[in-house]
Amino acid sequence: MAAPGDTAPVRGSRYQPGTLRRAGLLAVMMLIVLGFVANLLTSQTRRSPLQELVRLGERVAPERLRQDLLALSPIGGDPGPAVQRLSSMGFSCIAPAEAVGAWTCTARIPDPDRRLITFEAKLDTDRGIVRAVTTRASIQTTM
Repeated sequence: MAAPGDTAPVRGSRYQPGTLRRAGLLAVMMLIVLGFVANLLTSQTRRSPLQELVRLGERVAPERLRQDLLALSPIGGDPGPAVQRLSSMGFSCIAPAEAVGAWTCTARIPDPDRRLITFEAKLDTDRGIVRAVTTRASIQTTM
């Protein structure tokens, strides 16, 4: 025990036992919440692949889409990867009715400016092999 006039520092922590541990836990929880909120805010600003096509415009988007499809399913290859990619982007695809035919995929996007943007991709196939890939985009103004 210290003498009445002793000014030596007291050994030990100034805080109650467990206070620093609770403060650390609170800091970790606050960082997790902050990370969650930041992730929500940034995920809303990400564009979907269809929104990226809309942003590219009516002239550039079809060619970019065609190049992407040819990279997935080149001429002489299987149309499956390209059709799967189109479906995952939000396109509706119709399979060919016979061995020689075409996969026809369409996506329609309403625009805030009262326009309807339509993207079409057509993969001509011959017995399950890609022979040609064509894409197009059109914009219609709705009233």
